Amino acid sequence: MAEQKIDIDNQLEQNQSLTFDEKVLKKIAGIAASEIGGVLAMSGNLWSGITDRLKSADDPTKGISVEVGKTQVAVEMKVICEYGRNIPEIFETIVSTVSAAIKEMTGLEVIDIKVHVADVLLKEAFERKKKVEISKELNPDNPADAVDATEE
Repeated sequence: MAEQKIDIDNQLEQNQSLTFDEKVLKKIAGIAASEIGGVLAMSGNLWSGITDRLKSADDPTKGISVEVGKTQVAVEMKVICEYGRNIPEIFETIVSTVSAAIKEMTGLEVIDIKVHVADVLLKEAFERKKKVEISKELNPDNPADAVDATEE
């Protein structure tokens, strides 16, 4: 009877699995990268979908794609960096931070990270542009509000 129990235990172990939706891995990568100095936003996060952002807060998955295997993951992201910052240094920080966050939270090994810098902006210009885009979305019939946002 002990042998039969071992077989059942082995069968139970074989039927166990843990999987992650791609969105979960994108979100981990996006949140980790957004906390890095010199990364202003994920590309697409600000300029394409202000309405979506207002509905569901900030979507850290925009501009990020992942390929997930059973034990490994590859990440691609498009970022907007702050002008004047050392971009190769930012890249190295993204690689180590995103890899560590994914490994710690999921146990998956990050085998590949590709970062595409889509734009560089002065932090002040980025903040101004962000205000203008939000203002345009909130008040599409009143362009004066959008102009006021650029003057602050």
